[in-house]
Amino acid sequence: MLFLSIFIFMGCSATTFRSEKPLKRVALVIGNQDYGENSLENSINDAVGVSKTLKHIGFEVILKKDVTLLSFYKALEEFKEKIEPHNSIAFFYFAGHGNTLSKKSREEYLMMTDKKQQVLMSIYRLYEFLDKAEARHNIVVIDACRDFQRYLIPMERVKNARYIKNSKRGYNFRGNFRANITEAKRGVEPKWVIHDDNCSDKFPSSTIISYATMHNQMAQDWSLYDEHHSPYTRLLINYLDDEEIPIEEVFRRVRLALIKETNRKQMNLEESSLEKNVWLVPKKAEVAFAPPI
Repeated sequence: MLFLSIFIFMGCSATTFRSEKPLKRVALVIGNQDYGENSLENSINDAVGVSKTLKHIGFEVILKKDVTLLSFYKALEEFKEKIEPHNSIAFFYFAGHGNTLSKKSREEYLMMTDKKQQVLMSIYRLYEFLDKAEARHNIVVIDACRDFQRYLIPMERVKNARYIKNSKRGYNFRGNFRANITEAKRGVEPKWVIHDDNCSDKFPSSTIISYATMHNQMAQDWSLYDEHHSPYTRLLINYLDDEEIPIEEVFRRVRLALIKETNRKQMNLEESSLEKNVWLVPKKAEVAFAPPI
């Protein structure tokens, strides 16, 4: 009788341990595409595709298209209201133009779609937001260019870049070309750039960020295998709902496939402070031991 009681207690304990409160899943997904003369083709398609996949695996998704700086901050406030501190997985996705302001800088900027001025927002502002929101884990995905070289490249050379499929497609990467080349050569920040850098560069706790490119690389806007998606996001959508693998493995699978598709012209890179493995499609719970009847 004592032996049977011990086994029943062990089974109940195991069941109790596995029934702990699940983490809330919330996501903010942004696709910026309408940049006037420098408009992209697939940012919104990418954002919609990621949104559908995240909803499929249990995320509550806020989808925003062509956000200005003001609407971006409003979206962050809406996002924060849905994040339950210390008990959420917060997923942030951005597709659009991106820049760095210095070749040696590690600070990335995301471009908004303000019409009167071209506005860049520092990735550090997002870090600051996530730090204050205090989700249990943060996953950040940026599908945008990370290079500074285009400030120094004459337009006739850009038109011959290997990223161009044909003249009708235009520029096939997610950077911005309206830089003041003369000022850039003198090391002067282009006058059209407006950005908010009054924020800390502290990396948030338990966070992983995946950039679609390595530093000083360009992010392609359409895939060779699907002209409605960028190569990075096409692969992200493909692997994001893979079962029973941690998020780091998702990004590794994306990287291997992206290297193959672009012949090493583009490669995603991750930075991480995750404190434990995070599964978007969790491992199946083990069945508690039950003694034979």
